[in-house]
Amino acid sequence: MDARIEATRQRLREAIFELAAEKDVSAISVAELSRAAGIDRSTFYGHADSPAGLLAVLLAEDLEPLRVAVEETLESAPGTLAAVGEQLNARLVDHVERHAAIYADRGDGGRINFALYSVLSGYTRTALESVFGHLAEAGAPVPPSADDRRYLAAFVAHGIVGAITTWLAEPEPRDRTRLERVLGLVYTNWLVPAASAIEGETP
Repeated sequence: MDARIEATRQRLREAIFELAAEKDVSAISVAELSRAAGIDRSTFYGHADSPAGLLAVLLAEDLEPLRVAVEETLESAPGTLAAVGEQLNARLVDHVERHAAIYADRGDGGRINFALYSVLSGYTRTALESVFGHLAEAGAPVPPSADDRRYLAAFVAHGIVGAITTWLAEPEPRDRTRLERVLGLVYTNWLVPAASAIEGETP
């Protein structure tokens, strides 16, 4: 990537993270974000179509290694998913802690936190759909219907976001081990039994 484009993207990253930590991204205008990044509106539109879209992309980039790590584990050694689950949950909590001010519920008139419910929940749902699909293809005991797996992924994803919301509402310093322990139930109750069944059928 051209150095100037990368420099502009970095300024946008810093500006959107700073502004989104102060108020919900739905309240951030292109003009405000462009001023904070020191660019003009036309330059902004060369990188994103809206502040919300930019924030979604940047947060998803930070989350992508988690999805890749889970799928690589499923492909190479599904029986080890329980072992790596603890590490993956720790990385997810690291992500949430890095962006806690963005994900936190500000209690602003009942407005839904875009980053939390659209980005984190949506990304987690999509990642889980992919994981459940992979497990289904491998013959694991997960719903055979793609529609059913979509519902299941949404159910689990919203549970994850609910746990994170509850944790973020606690006063600092927060006990991250409590959140990691709850998130671990996703592996022990859903993914690990299914992945173990695959390994159990391996000759």
